[in-house]
Amino acid sequence: MLEQLVFGTHRVNSDKLVKVQNNHPLLLVAYVNDQAIGFKLGYTIPGTRTFFSWLGGVHADYRRRGIAQRLLDQQENEARKMGLDKIYFTSFHRFAAMISLGQKNGYVLVRNELDDGEMKFWYEKVLSEA
Repeated sequence: MLEQLVFGTHRVNSDKLVKVQNNHPLLLVAYVNDQAIGFKLGYTIPGTRTFFSWLGGVHADYRRRGIAQRLLDQQENEARKMGLDKIYFTSFHRFAAMISLGQKNGYVLVRNELDDGEMKFWYEKVLSEA
């Protein structure tokens, strides 16, 4: 699966995939030739006009080439097309590149709390017309 390619481990369970599948999922995949090298996966939060950018990343061999930025731009564009008002993601300190990318693109820290002994952060962005 894609998350194993990027993270080296499986992080997805079947219950979470069912939740994603039932809530207007969006999966974007970046390729080099026929090889998947990165992805972004998210879904609409039920009963809201908010998109949760749940999981994504780029294989280590292809980082720092703008691939994550292009995936993020496309995800935001698709969320706008879906008529959504906001998009958010969660992260931890150990994913500093993800936090930096979000901040660079106008995501604002709206919440944090301890999660299994590690600080978890919620970043949110109001989607404007593009």
